[in-house]
Amino acid sequence: MKNIFIVATTIALALLSIAVLTPWPVWLGTLAAWVTTGSFCLQVLHIVKNKETKALSLAMWSALFFGVACWTGYGFRVHDIPVMMANGITALLAITVIGLKLWLERPRLIKRGRRVRRMHRVVLKPRIHSLRPLQRTLNARAAKKSKKSKKSQAATELTE
Repeated sequence: MKNIFIVATTIALALLSIAVLTPWPVWLGTLAAWVTTGSFCLQVLHIVKNKETKALSLAMWSALFFGVACWTGYGFRVHDIPVMMANGITALLAITVIGLKLWLERPRLIKRGRRVRRMHRVVLKPRIHSLRPLQRTLNARAAKKSKKSKKSQAATELTE
């Protein structure tokens, strides 16, 4: 129900804005540019908050960056400040999303040299193959050391 309300309100505000601002096309274009840029701000905030970019298309964001960068250049060329500013900010936001996607989905190395991909909401825990009581382990180490020392003593006695 909440989603339907958001969509209905958005449609009503769009129609109202078009009806009211039709006599002033620069103001209508400025409003459209800032609302569009604001939507990309919301996307970047969502990515930073959730640290999840797997569902985003890198090709789409790259094409978007290319398009808004060209629109920014066009705005500079024709001296249109709303086009220049909104598309320049959107280009910065698009390159931020591309950087976050590449950073958050990069392969990582573990100490053993295996590549591990980070998975959302998955905690990797090391496996313990066998549990040995600490005292038994210490006794076994001491026995190995005494055997080595006895062997080295025997070897030195044979050489003498």
